[in-house]
Amino acid sequence: MGLKIDRRAQKIFRAVGLIILAAIIFCLLKILIWEHSYYSNKSAETRSPEQSVITDLADALSPSEEKPSDENIKTHQTSLTEPKLLTIPRLELTSRVQITAVNEHILPVPDNIYDVCWYSGSSRPGQGGNILMSGISQGETKTGAFGNLDSLEKGDEIKIEIGKEDIFTYEVREIIIIDRNDAKNQLPIAQERIDDKETLALVATRRAGEDKDAFNSIIIVRATIK
Repeated sequence: MGLKIDRRAQKIFRAVGLIILAAIIFCLLKILIWEHSYYSNKSAETRSPEQSVITDLADALSPSEEKPSDENIKTHQTSLTEPKLLTIPRLELTSRVQITAVNEHILPVPDNIYDVCWYSGSSRPGQGGNILMSGISQGETKTGAFGNLDSLEKGDEIKIEIGKEDIFTYEVREIIIIDRNDAKNQLPIAQERIDDKETLALVATRRAGEDKDAFNSIIIVRATIK
C-alpha cells in the first residue's frame, strides 16, 4: 500500500515539476520577446530615418522676395517635433522653416528667399542624427537667408526651435565650399555626422569666380549639438 502511495506521489511531484518548468520557460520567453520589442522600439526612436543620398541642390526658380513680417515669423507653425524656426545670432537671422522632401536626389530650396527648408528624410532635432537644411543665398534683387553663411566662424551658434517651442543649440564646426560640378561626390558629406554627435548641416548654392550670374559653388556649414 505504501509503495502505491509513493509511486502516486512521485507522479504528482513529476507532473507538478513539469508544470513549474513549463511556466518558467513560458515566462522566460515572454521576457525575451518583451525585451526584444522594447529595444527595437528604442532603437527606432533614436535612429535617423533612412536618407536619400543628396547629389545636387535645386535652383531657385523665381522665389518670392517678400520679407515675412515679425508677426508672420512669430505665428509660423509646424508639428510638435519638426523644425519651426532657424536662428543664427551672428547673422541676426531668424527664418521660418518649410518642410520638404527630396526628388530624384536633388534637395529642394524654399519658395521664399528669407525662408529655409528642412529635408524631412533627415533627422529631427534631439534625435541624435543628421539634420539637413537648405536655403537661398541670392534672389533676383535681394540677398537671401543664406547669403552670408560664409561669414560664419567656428564656434558660432545656430539654434533650431521646434513646433512645441523647445530650442536646440548647435556650434559651428566647419565651413566647406565645393565646386557644384563635383556635387555628386562631395555633397553627401552634408549628410554625415561629426564625431557621432547630432549634426546640423546648412546648404546653399552660391556665386563664385568671374561669372557673377552662375551659382557654381555650394557652401556647407556643419555644426554639432551643444
